[in-house]
Amino acid sequence: MTIDSTALSTVPVPGPTPDPIFRKARILRLPRSPKVIAGLVILAVFAVVAVIGGWITPYSPNATDPQNWVQHILVPGTGPGTGFPANYYPLPLPPSGAHWLGTTVFAQDVWSQVLASTQATLFVGLLAAAIATFLSILFGVTAGYFGGGADEVLSLISNVFLAIPGLPLLIVLADYVPTAGSSIFLVAVIIAVTAWAYSSRVLRAQTLSLRSRDFVEAARVSGEGRARIIVVEILPNLIPIVAASFLFTTLYAIYAYVAISFLGLGGSPTSSPPGLWNWGEMLREGFANNAIRGGWWWWWAPPGLCVALLGTGLALLNFGIDEFINPRLRVAGLTRKKAKKAGITFHAKLGLTPVIGGRSHSASPPQHLPAGGELADPVLEIHGLSVDYGYGDEAVHAVVDCDLVLRRGRVLGLAGESGSGKTTLALAAIRLLRTPAVITGGQVLFHSRPIGGDGPKGTIDMLAAGADTLRAVRWSEISVVLQSSMNALNPVITIGAQFDDLLRVHRPRFSRSDRHERSGELLDMVGINADRLRSYPHELSGGMRQRAMIAMALALEPQVMILDEPTTALDVVTQREIIEELIALRDRLGFAAIFITHDLSLLVEIADEIAVMYAGRLMERAPAAALFNAPRLPYTHGLIHCFPPMHGKRSRMLGIPGSPPDLRALPQGCAFNPRCTWAMERCRHEVPQLAPLNGSGREVACWLHSGDAKVPAELARPDPPSIVGEPVSIAPPGSASPSRPPRGVGR
Repeated sequence: MTIDSTALSTVPVPGPTPDPIFRKARILRLPRSPKVIAGLVILAVFAVVAVIGGWITPYSPNATDPQNWVQHILVPGTGPGTGFPANYYPLPLPPSGAHWLGTTVFAQDVWSQVLASTQATLFVGLLAAAIATFLSILFGVTAGYFGGGADEVLSLISNVFLAIPGLPLLIVLADYVPTAGSSIFLVAVIIAVTAWAYSSRVLRAQTLSLRSRDFVEAARVSGEGRARIIVVEILPNLIPIVAASFLFTTLYAIYAYVAISFLGLGGSPTSSPPGLWNWGEMLREGFANNAIRGGWWWWWAPPGLCVALLGTGLALLNFGIDEFINPRLRVAGLTRKKAKKAGITFHAKLGLTPVIGGRSHSASPPQHLPAGGELADPVLEIHGLSVDYGYGDEAVHAVVDCDLVLRRGRVLGLAGESGSGKTTLALAAIRLLRTPAVITGGQVLFHSRPIGGDGPKGTIDMLAAGADTLRAVRWSEISVVLQSSMNALNPVITIGAQFDDLLRVHRPRFSRSDRHERSGELLDMVGINADRLRSYPHELSGGMRQRAMIAMALALEPQVMILDEPTTALDVVTQREIIEELIALRDRLGFAAIFITHDLSLLVEIADEIAVMYAGRLMERAPAAALFNAPRLPYTHGLIHCFPPMHGKRSRMLGIPGSPPDLRALPQGCAFNPRCTWAMERCRHEVPQLAPLNGSGREVACWLHSGDAKVPAELARPDPPSIVGEPVSIAPPGSASPSRPPRGVGR
């Protein structure tokens, strides 16, 4: 997307709405793209004409009136004074009130023929597409799912039809069945036989990919039969491809029908048995009787224009069929009208989150002292950042007015339940969120001091930076390890080739041997043998793929790493190994990191500071050891005590009651108040703001720590003076202050 330089006069206010919003679910969203709407309108007009055309024709398409429906032109050299009887030849009449599109030389009404031809042409196209689509699903999906001998036989049949040229086969079949022109069904079958094979191959390839997915395996385990798995599990995932194939085949079938009729193989309406009126037959008669040279445009132009318009309508509809049918591809809440109001134009720039409105410059957050005591320089500053998904009334406020400072060589942990906005906040800082995400306010400053390479230097305003600047910063200076990053490796390219691509783009001065040597060093750095550069991703275990992605993230010596749940879906032993590797690499290379996870007990081992998010807001921020040993927020207390204690007597797990709130319908006041054990009346009406706590180096957004409110004992434990290197464990509710677990000890 491109951003309008004109600022908005009214900037959307981030944050929860005062009252819950209830929206009626819609089974299927109406299309929003002007192209799709234009295509639907064109198709609707032709569909109506096809259905009622036979009833509204002013005359029969075969009706003639040689006396009144043609001009009678005297043949030169005949008539009075020539000695020869007068002889006349007919010329078609131009359009008039009696004949809207004029007449033919055969004294027939062109408008009536166009209406009658639309019905046969459109019905043949749709029926042929339906038959071809059915055959492609039958052969392609069945072959892809069953595999083995069935796949070989069905694929052989498809390949045979693909190898035969379509138009010659169509001509042979049409000529071999001379009566086909009088039957819509026979014509449709002949065209469908030549049109199904390509779509079948596409569906087979997609089915081969889908049949090994986890949801299909789960259906097999649950005892579902093959037919049900194909119909219920696989076909719904193929609907966008099937729909696009149906539209393309409809267009092909119409063109094919027009082509064979133009060649005289579709059956003439005046022959025996009579054929059907169609646009190809009208074009054939016009061209055969010199309609172009005679200047009788009304005879040949209307059917030609109908072919072009219907093809245009189908093509326009095909542009948006994926987003219209596939719920994952629909862009909700960002209509053209609302986007224009937001200053966004639909010239999409992939990987560049749009920024709308005036960007606020809030005051810098308090200068927190890390555990070691010294204050490191900031490398990434986030002030007042707000992110919405969508715009206007349907916008979801995913991140609201968040402030963070990441310091050089430090690890900042982001914790919270799923949907709290952790990933959105981190990726918004480098503008890597996809549509319909929009940044509605804030400031992100990256203070660049490249460790290696020739990266940009100085302070960079990430929200004002252009595409070239962001491309230079991303991965080279700020790298990302995404969720399920082990699936981010290209499955058909070796690990070494993927390292080589990365280094070739960002380190062009490296020779081929330098890139190979550097790739081996990176794998060795994360505990993988350099011989694995020749391996494909599927030849590595999950932990090795995760390590390879971490090595790629470190390849360009970045100043900042964003680690978005890098140990998700790994067993605890592998998690421990990767965390130890990250700690060692951080100490060795000195990069700063934002570590995102649900697991507070994991963060306390690696993070210097932890920020807790809930419902899109930062709710507590403190040094890791202080937050872990003495939480001040009820939500943080609940997160910590969701984990069973490793030592001491057995105690009941309390957890956090309820579920995270729907961001479209947040409760009034503090978003956590419906789940909070200590919620007060004020919590149900006023939203607490993140503020320093009693002049200390930590912040909390909770009314329990303001005014005369009585703070529960669980939230009033003293901050540990210094716990670096001291053993700690998570204490059960009501027990003494926990102590920090040493690094390298299993959780």
